[in-house]
Amino acid sequence: MSTLRATAGWTRPVSLDGSSRSTFLWGAATSEYQIEGGPESDWARWEREGRLRARHERCGEASGHGRLWESDYALLASLGVNAYRFSVEWSKVEPVRGEFSIAALEEYRRRVDRLLQLGIEPVLTLFHYTHPAWFAEFGWETRRGVELFLDFARAVADAVGDRVSMYTILNEPVVFVLGGYLDGRIPPGLNNFSKASRAIENLLRAHSEASFLLRERNPRARFGIAHNMMDFAPGRRTSWADRRLAAAADRFYNRAYLEAAATGRLDMRIPMIGRIRASVPDLPGTTDFIGVNYYSRLHLQFPGRSRWKGEFFYRDGGGRGLTDTGWEVHPEGLVSCLRTAAETGLPVIVTENGIATRDDRLRCDFLREHVALLARARTSGLPLEGYFYWSLLDNFEWLEGFAPRFGLVDVDYATFARRRRPSAALFAELGARFLHPVLTSP
Repeated sequence: MSTLRATAGWTRPVSLDGSSRSTFLWGAATSEYQIEGGPESDWARWEREGRLRARHERCGEASGHGRLWESDYALLASLGVNAYRFSVEWSKVEPVRGEFSIAALEEYRRRVDRLLQLGIEPVLTLFHYTHPAWFAEFGWETRRGVELFLDFARAVADAVGDRVSMYTILNEPVVFVLGGYLDGRIPPGLNNFSKASRAIENLLRAHSEASFLLRERNPRARFGIAHNMMDFAPGRRTSWADRRLAAAADRFYNRAYLEAAATGRLDMRIPMIGRIRASVPDLPGTTDFIGVNYYSRLHLQFPGRSRWKGEFFYRDGGGRGLTDTGWEVHPEGLVSCLRTAAETGLPVIVTENGIATRDDRLRCDFLREHVALLARARTSGLPLEGYFYWSLLDNFEWLEGFAPRFGLVDVDYATFARRRRPSAALFAELGARFLHPVLTSP
């Protein structure tokens, strides 16, 4: 992608106290379904139908956050954070189409108020993969699906919009469309390129239109999309075909959305599948920052050893060992992805970054390496305005169930007991150094 600049919409963000001074956000992230479930959601239905890879597991109450959120917020505050990224569960707010739960909305207002009392900026996500079960009748491939999402966004805006100043309205729309509309592994479980094309365009339109609703409640609010990015590498450095495939993957997976955020034009060429083109003119004017979710580097090979069309795999290129999910730990890729995102001319925020491991020493090493590289990149001019570790708590990891352990806080799923891992104390220490380098330097 050539250097791009967003065409409209961005003004210098204000800090939490309303001044023109920018405040760096240091926090942790979660999604509601993954830490407390949602029995009326499409994911819960998917589980009941036995369609998960981890078929013996169901989310249920997940980590028990629904009953323990107040004490979890106290744990969060003890980590020295000034921000928390979390989501609203649409199926809880609107369990029946057109019927909004006053009790659920009032509870979200209490949660937001408690965060503000603790000095923690709420960063709210409206879409994090889940929908009410009834939404399947419409779907993102229809304009009606967008309208229904806007009704939900309006209800959230009425409840907390005057209190929330920052949103990642959508979480990983590209991942969702690939998994739900082309690969069929997550709800809605389709393999339909035409519907996938309409869905990605409608998701981006939903972001733009929802931001107008939310900005009416808070003119100072800022909006972004949490975009999953990968560092792509050729499986064989000497292979022209592998290099070309890695470049094509980077173009469609990483850069197509970034180009759309800057220009309002989406041009996504999915290797071996097809090309998606869309125009969302309001997208640049309603995108104030780029959120980057980064976890690993992926190697690609063409033709594949088992699939002629090519294949991807992880390898331990840095000698750090693979994570419990089989991913490579490659902190250099995070800075590379952030620099790519910054080509839009917008500030960037790490909206997710974490490691699945039961060995907390590896989590500590992960944090030290990633944060050190971020600090150097920021000093060199990267417009980085925040970092969120995934995740505050151990949680339900979608297709993988409860096996991966990402949390700074350990969760006993039998009792819901919490235990701060040593990495939680390190996270607080690193945050203090990152936020106040002069005060904390030796």
